[in-house]
Amino acid sequence: MERARLAVFAAVSVVLGVAGAAFAAGSGTITVALGSVSWPVSTLLVSEVQTGGASASDEFAEITNAGSSSVDLAGLELVYATSSGSTVTRKASWSTLLLLEPGRHLFVANSAGVYAGLADATYSGGFAATGGAIVLRVIGGATIDAVGWGDAANAFVEAMPL
Repeated sequence: MERARLAVFAAVSVVLGVAGAAFAAGSGTITVALGSVSWPVSTLLVSEVQTGGASASDEFAEITNAGSSSVDLAGLELVYATSSGSTVTRKASWSTLLLLEPGRHLFVANSAGVYAGLADATYSGGFAATGGAIVLRVIGGATIDAVGWGDAANAFVEAMPL
């Protein structure tokens, strides 16, 4: 995920550099079409998603703090969006102080699956193996990070689904 972010940053830098050179050369008009989603800079990442295993309930999502300082999860939620985005379901939320230390992971798993005993938080209901997105966001608001897969074509898919 970090490599993808660096690649997007590099691509945007090149586009802006070329656009700046064109503008400086006197063309007077710059048209730039970017396909990336605009989200706030954060060290919190949706680092791993599994949509099933031996059973459909053997699924989980993992949040990682890729930064060098602790991040408070209070006021954030982890949601699942269907492929079309027509349904968004909260899987976990944090309303009180919960610091995620640098380099640490937070594991959220289906309460009916084999990973429930290892999870920091559990949820009921599942993810569609055919497509969807896991989204870390401010409760009901701005997206921090997301991972889309399969046939997902919703607003949370960054460039293309996995």
